[in-house]
Amino acid sequence: MEIKSNSTLRRGGGGAKRATRTLNPMTVYDYALRCAIRACIEQSGPQPTTKEPKKERQSVHIGVGDVFGSITDKFMDEGKPDKLTKEIVRGLLRRVDDISKGKDISKTEFQDKRFLSVVNQVQKVLQQHRYKPTGTVNDLVIIFLKTSEVELKRANPNPAIWYEELNRYIARFAELVIVTVQEDAPSAATPELMEKLNGFVGPSKAGRRNSEKKQPPGSPSSPLPSGSLEALENFPMVKTVQHLFQVDDVEHRRKLRELQLICTESALLLDLKKCINNVHTNQPYPGRREDFSGQQIYDNWQKRELKQLTELMKTLMLMNPKLSLGAGSETDVGSSNLLAKGGIRRQTSNSDNRNSIYSTLEDMPSSARTESLQSPFTYVPNDPRSFFRLLMNMCIDYDTNVTPDAERAKTSVISQQSDELLRECWKTWRLSTPYRAVLYLELIKNRFEGGELDFDDIKDATRALDKAIKENDVSTWAINDREYLIRAFEGLNQTLLHDLADALSEYWKISPEWVGDLVGMLDKIYENPAYLEDHADPLQEFVRLEETIEGAAVERWRYIENASNKPENDALTNLLAMADKLQKELVSLSKRKFKTPIKDILSIPGIVMARQMPYFALEIDNWAFSKEAQTASIEVTFEFYQKVLSLKRLYDQHGPKKKTSLFKVESWFLQHVRRWLATTSSATLGWVENAIKQDQFESINETAMHSSSIVDLFSMFHQAVDFVQSLQWPNDLQHCRFLTALSKVFGIAIEDYTYILEDMITEDMRPRVEHTPEAAASTSFLDRARYQIYGGRGIAKDEGVPSDFTSQLCVKVNDIEAARGRLDRLYQIMEVDEIAEMMREFGSPVVEKTDKNNYLYSIKILRAEDLQPLDNNGLSDPYVVLEINNKQITRTRTVYETLNPRWDQIFDVWLNEKAVDVLAVVYDEDMIGANEECGLVWFKLSPEYFDDYQTHELVLNLHPQGKLVLRVSMEGEKDDIQFWFGKAFRTLKRAENDAGGLIVDRMNRFMRQCLSRRILDRVLGRDRSFFSAFNRATKQLEPSLQDCEDAIAPLLDYLEKNLHILNDHLSEANMQMVVLRVWKEILIILEGVLLPPLSEQPSEMKPLDDYEIHVVFKWLELLKILFNGGEGGDAVPIDKLENSQYYALLAINAAYNVDTETLIQNYHDVLKNQVEMKMQGGRKADRSKTVYHSKHTVRRRKTERKSVSLDMPNSETILRILRMRPGKHVQSFLHGEFEKRKNPNFQQAAHGQSQSQTGEEGITLPIAPEYPGTPSEETTLPM
Repeated sequence: MEIKSNSTLRRGGGGAKRATRTLNPMTVYDYALRCAIRACIEQSGPQPTTKEPKKERQSVHIGVGDVFGSITDKFMDEGKPDKLTKEIVRGLLRRVDDISKGKDISKTEFQDKRFLSVVNQVQKVLQQHRYKPTGTVNDLVIIFLKTSEVELKRANPNPAIWYEELNRYIARFAELVIVTVQEDAPSAATPELMEKLNGFVGPSKAGRRNSEKKQPPGSPSSPLPSGSLEALENFPMVKTVQHLFQVDDVEHRRKLRELQLICTESALLLDLKKCINNVHTNQPYPGRREDFSGQQIYDNWQKRELKQLTELMKTLMLMNPKLSLGAGSETDVGSSNLLAKGGIRRQTSNSDNRNSIYSTLEDMPSSARTESLQSPFTYVPNDPRSFFRLLMNMCIDYDTNVTPDAERAKTSVISQQSDELLRECWKTWRLSTPYRAVLYLELIKNRFEGGELDFDDIKDATRALDKAIKENDVSTWAINDREYLIRAFEGLNQTLLHDLADALSEYWKISPEWVGDLVGMLDKIYENPAYLEDHADPLQEFVRLEETIEGAAVERWRYIENASNKPENDALTNLLAMADKLQKELVSLSKRKFKTPIKDILSIPGIVMARQMPYFALEIDNWAFSKEAQTASIEVTFEFYQKVLSLKRLYDQHGPKKKTSLFKVESWFLQHVRRWLATTSSATLGWVENAIKQDQFESINETAMHSSSIVDLFSMFHQAVDFVQSLQWPNDLQHCRFLTALSKVFGIAIEDYTYILEDMITEDMRPRVEHTPEAAASTSFLDRARYQIYGGRGIAKDEGVPSDFTSQLCVKVNDIEAARGRLDRLYQIMEVDEIAEMMREFGSPVVEKTDKNNYLYSIKILRAEDLQPLDNNGLSDPYVVLEINNKQITRTRTVYETLNPRWDQIFDVWLNEKAVDVLAVVYDEDMIGANEECGLVWFKLSPEYFDDYQTHELVLNLHPQGKLVLRVSMEGEKDDIQFWFGKAFRTLKRAENDAGGLIVDRMNRFMRQCLSRRILDRVLGRDRSFFSAFNRATKQLEPSLQDCEDAIAPLLDYLEKNLHILNDHLSEANMQMVVLRVWKEILIILEGVLLPPLSEQPSEMKPLDDYEIHVVFKWLELLKILFNGGEGGDAVPIDKLENSQYYALLAINAAYNVDTETLIQNYHDVLKNQVEMKMQGGRKADRSKTVYHSKHTVRRRKTERKSVSLDMPNSETILRILRMRPGKHVQSFLHGEFEKRKNPNFQQAAHGQSQSQTGEEGITLPIAPEYPGTPSEETTLPM
């Protein structure tokens, strides 16, 4: 150990060499026995010798306040059970006041003037403690004793005269204290306190009388007051000395007899006087100026030492006033430094000390026997430090090897008997508290090194040292004590560091509490300022422990490696076992055992990981690039991945500060993630098929109206997403690509699921019976031709009521809607927008996976609307042909007898040109003559419009009239997560709309059958046969509302029942969509009853008379009431039913019976108004007030015709009315107007209400109009 140049420490007692002689144990026995005799003398004074109750264990070290003897020892207790309380003070004040006022004269002393004077003085002292008492009952008794002595000395200075009176005064005061404690503070009346107080009342007199009989009063050499050698021999402390030094009874008795004459109270008093004299004259013992580092420190010690010695002398004189005050000599006792002579001596071995315990007097040399004669003191040896060291050493050995555990204290090595002996010797020999505490720590440390004592004993020793340091600051210690403390700390430091190194060499199984105890003990050493003076950086010792931990980590890795590598297992299984062991051990180290670095220097987990992780990473490298890894089980691989990920997190959080890139997760596991994605993609169709196969298509509950297949399918999706998220892939770009690949899997799965559901829905609808070519072949050519010529008059038959909808059908439609909602939530969970943005930030290009030389287009021909009626029956038999470069590339089937056909046929077209123009022609198939054109339109196939690879719905305006609806997409895909989600959203939305359209189409035929002119004739009782002409004389009666309702009762019943079924099983959104589309179809059908289709040819349909019109509008009102919910009105809101189309139907009344010329003029006015409104960006006037004012009678209708003539219908409706007017000029007008309508400029102006948009002539841009029932929403992504 290096010593600083400016250190005040002096090694070996001021530079002198340390004593090397061996101390004779029997000399120590001599002086220890003297101290025991002194204790016996004190306890044989005013208090009788009584057996003390067994005390709880206490420390063997006491403070400076424990050096008082006599009365002080009677009341001394570390817990202060005789503490002065308010109750005791107030009780004594009350009783003392009664005595001073003469109220209490129960004792003769209470009338003694001197006693009353003492009482009055004590009363003043008590007044000071009335509100905040301090001190103990012991202090109170001493105060009374001193006050009584002063008062009695005034009358006569000779103590022999007033000795008995002093005893009586003390006895009376003790009685007062006893009564006060028992009555006013019973909780303080402990047996020990009461026994000590009772000793002053009665027995003290007897004890003193016996002593007077044996020796005359005032004898200076009074031995034991009891005068019995047997009593001395049986004194517990004397017995302890005999047993400790293994002295036989004969020798022991002889020694007692020899010392009985020497060890008197007068000799003790003389020793105290000599000590006081030495202190005043700066003698070596008990201390001198040179033993302290500063004058102020020495002055404080001297003051304190003199005070303690004086108090001891006063106490001794007060307890025995007969002692001769002039006995002994106060001369200088010599010049040898007794304090330094003990020095600091290290015991060479514990075995030597133990051997010396059993030595006898005969074995000792004669020089040793006479050694004690060299000391000028009776009770103090010439080398008190060495004597005390040997005595404590022998006490520890004796108590650990001989004394039964039951007699030892609970937390201290030293027994109670040894503790009392050591305390008596330490007090008598005037040794310092620091010396005793440091000595005890050193001796315990030596035995701890040898395995004789445990760490709790070290703790006890340090607690005693802490107490000594707290009571006496280290800076105030003697130089030798400070030097001794530093050497003791150095030795303890090396011991603890050695134990800490042993513990850390087995870090995986060592208790963290043990390490914490060792580090905590080292902290106490390093926090000591005296130790820091010589050791500026004590924490440097911890840095050296890092090598120990590193070596242990390598050895531990070898063990884990050998334990994990089993020949019967494959490499991945062994790696998994290795990772599991590492994870458990490192988690234990970092989360439970060593959460924080030791002294912020030693991070056990970090040091261990720095050594073990490179080996582990090398093992993974060897496996990851082997052939075995390419075919490893995916489940086991990702179980291993999770272990590696956990170890990586531990390494990142608790690893060394300077980390290296050990965990190459991307290169190790990227191929396995791709394997998993490929496996998941191949299992997609199986997911869909299994989900549908197990589905009964019943609602899960009342709130969730979809079926189990949606839950099963999206559960698979969420499991896949959770798996990718749980990877916590370190490379963000690769993580985004994983989710993008997963979105493709989901998109394909949803597309397959939707197509399967569409097929099932179509099958459930049981498509309408159509006149297919095969069916037509079964009838004669003549029948078919006649049907086309005469329009089926006379052969029309009712097809009957269609079957009701089923709940399973509704649930399938709901499944499509639920899939859209769940896909939206999945979109949010996967944070699609953030992923797409991140991919763009990384600069990752969107890869288009398509052949640039060939383009595959998928064209689905859905339906047509408002075609020209080219057959005599007012209908057509349409089919569609697509042509490129005047070559037909595809043809649909023929749908008979309709102006709104639905084909739903898909065609694939391969093109090697980048852009082509396609002509779509709708033909009317005729059995006689050539097929006629119903309409045609051009559109373009080009990547310019379809390079997003999404499905686009085109609503094309046919020339001259009608609309054709197509769905066109260019096959291909993008490596973009938004692309796949967008495609899935569009697929679901269109499927949902198509399903609603199929439901409406199924109801449409029956509604047309019930709302027809044939049923109208039936209501009015008219027969359209040849003989009906002869019955015109019959007066026509206006049908009642009931008659009108009965005529369509089958339709009302069918609608009421099936709308109820749909309402109970369809979701709210789907129900709203379906019911509004059904209402739209009803309005179209009723319009078709009133008017012929739009065409330039005159129509054979005759206009309805007033009675017929009356019935039509009664039907409208009845159906409106049905849809509104009847009287309750809780179904479809009235504002939804009374829409613009509803008011357009009512507006037909204004023009229906207007004369032809006026109607033509109104047509021009309406057309002009429409053009102006279009150019101004406005819209047509709201016709909400042009309602059908309950025109239930023909009479009212006729009178109000002029009032409504101003509200004309639109131009197309007027043209349809004109078709029913006779005359060539009407036919010429129609032909001319249709020629104008064929002009695109006119078409854009006149049809401002149309939402379609036409670009260059012949090329219709693929922009879908927004109209009810058309699934035209192209932006369904939730962005």
